[in-house]
Amino acid sequence: MFMINHFRLTALARRTPCLRSYSKKSPVIRPTPVQNQSAEPDNEDFRPPWVYSASHILTYTLIPTAIVYCVFLADWGEREHVFSPVRRWTTKYKESFLSLSPDEASLIESQPPTTTELPVTRGIQVEGRPS
Repeated sequence: MFMINHFRLTALARRTPCLRSYSKKSPVIRPTPVQNQSAEPDNEDFRPPWVYSASHILTYTLIPTAIVYCVFLADWGEREHVFSPVRRWTTKYKESFLSLSPDEASLIESQPPTTTELPVTRGIQVEGRPS
């Protein structure tokens, strides 16, 4: 009913690829001396040198950009996530930067409000635009 292939088991135990009995080894093709002289080692890279510079520049710009986007801008939902503390700190810092300090607020409140009236221009009405 069930037969165990011992060769297969030993091959798995050795972690080497198993050669099937019906497969034959391909013959080794050795170049003739005439072919050997004409064949130069192909050590040259086919890419132009600017590809390497562009690759380094893109690596050092795109990866940090992706990290900044994921930490500060990506929508991870309303739940608490690993970037929530950093986002809270950033929001608090941004609010403190964009709002007035108590000294600045008192300075603005002590000055009388100045109103500047915009001049009313009455001129020719352009078609399609209300005056």
